[in-house]
Amino acid sequence: MLGHQEPRPVLVVDDDEATRAAERAVLREDGFRVVEARDGAEALWVMQHDPPSVVVLDVQMPGIDGPAFALQLRMGLRRVPLVILTGAPDPRHEADRCNAEAYLAKPFDSGQLVEVVRRFAS
Repeated sequence: MLGHQEPRPVLVVDDDEATRAAERAVLREDGFRVVEARDGAEALWVMQHDPPSVVVLDVQMPGIDGPAFALQLRMGLRRVPLVILTGAPDPRHEADRCNAEAYLAKPFDSGQLVEVVRRFAS
């Protein structure tokens, strides 16, 4: 299909519904299209069907967690920026474990979330 193409979405991956809802609201308000996944397995499926411009990723999730998802993502040679959103005491360490471009601590600041997503979504 030629012509206007819808912008690639922001993929929000978090097993916590309230956190996903908050991220979705903040990002949509700023004009982003948001797709969501509850865990790494669902996120990998979304990656195949609606490739995002950036992934906002929780680290601690059941099943395929953040680091395992990041490994799968990198092994697939997909150059999609990862932004880690974590409640862990050392967010930088978690970002390093995931080979992420950026990190934010939970609870997140909505302005910082929009700023970092905007930086990597372009």
